[in-house]
Amino acid sequence: MKQLKVLFTLLFVISISGKILSQDADEIVDKYIHAIGGLDNVKAIKTIKMIGKVTAGGMDIPFSQTCKRPQMVLMESTIQGMTMKQAFDGVQGWTINPFMGKKDPDLMPKDAEKAIQRNADFEGQLINYKDKGSKIELIGKEDLEGSQVYNIKLIDKNNDTTSYYIDANSYLVVKQNDKLKFDAKEISSESILSNYKQVSGVMFPFSIESKSPDNPMGSAKIIVDSIEINITVDDSIFKMPITK
Repeated sequence: MKQLKVLFTLLFVISISGKILSQDADEIVDKYIHAIGGLDNVKAIKTIKMIGKVTAGGMDIPFSQTCKRPQMVLMESTIQGMTMKQAFDGVQGWTINPFMGKKDPDLMPKDAEKAIQRNADFEGQLINYKDKGSKIELIGKEDLEGSQVYNIKLIDKNNDTTSYYIDANSYLVVKQNDKLKFDAKEISSESILSNYKQVSGVMFPFSIESKSPDNPMGSAKIIVDSIEINITVDDSIFKMPITK
């Protein structure tokens, strides 16, 4: 009987601890949403156009990314007069890659479609995470290069995981680790977010450094030059062109 009492007490403590950690995680996410400008300002964004460059493999590659609610995105990169396009129209992903000798659009493989679909959710996974079928957990408070951060682990509806490192003072995300499952393989990546600036009342990182052991080019750095909010964007730009 004594052993059973100890067991039930232990289970109760574990149950209570889980609820406390979950509540703490929600409180930290609420502070993060407030820090980036508040839910109302985020929800007021209907379209975003971002222009910048990606530095990778010794090359500077100019790019633009246009997003529109509910879940549409078009990414374009032009090098030596040739433009590569990657898009998700809310239903399917497609690409035009002249660097592979293809000028006609092709449907994306499911793995690539899964990755670009995440980009289409421009408000981010943490906002309304429950409505998106995700769960969060507070892993703990850690030291990140001399600064205190909260490590919030998010598991999405596809069972992919993202660890968000939220600065304990600013409550902005300063680091992000992703683990995405593609068929039988898991791809991991690490991103460092910095140089936050306010655009239309919302904070955006204008510098993102990413690296992945699975990326043959090693690390990449994204520098954002400009962000435009709520410009007019026609849905047709996200649709795969019809070839004759």
